[in-house]
Amino acid sequence: MSGWILAACEELSLLLPHLMGMRVECMEVRDGRVVIEASTPGHVPVPCPGCGAPSGRVHSRYGRHLADARCGGRGVVIELSVRRMFCDNRGCPRVTFAEQMDGLTCRYGRRTPVLQRLLSAR
Repeated sequence: MSGWILAACEELSLLLPHLMGMRVECMEVRDGRVVIEASTPGHVPVPCPGCGAPSGRVHSRYGRHLADARCGGRGVVIELSVRRMFCDNRGCPRVTFAEQMDGLTCRYGRRTPVLQRLLSAR
C-alpha cells in the first residue's frame, strides 16, 4: 500500500490533528484497538537538537509505538517509523539524532502529548 499524507484527508485530520503531515500507511482494528501505521515524511530536513543545523541525511529508521487517546471507544496505538539523522555540522557534539515530531513525539515518550495531558488531568 502506498499510503497517504493525512493533510489530504480532511475527515481524519479533524479526528487526529496531531498526525497532520504524517504519511499514514494503514489504519485498522487489531485486537479491539485502532492501530495506525505511519511514518514521518522522508524528504523534510530536520533541525539538529544540538546545534539547530538542518539535516536531510538519513542514518537509519526505527519504529516507535505510541499510545494515543481513545477514539470511538477504542484504544489507539500509533506505530510510527521515524528517522535517525546525521548532523553534518562538524562543530556539533552530536553525530546522530532522532527526529521528533511536534505534537506527536517527545524523547523517550511512549504516549502522545494528547494522551499524556488527558492522563495528567485525572
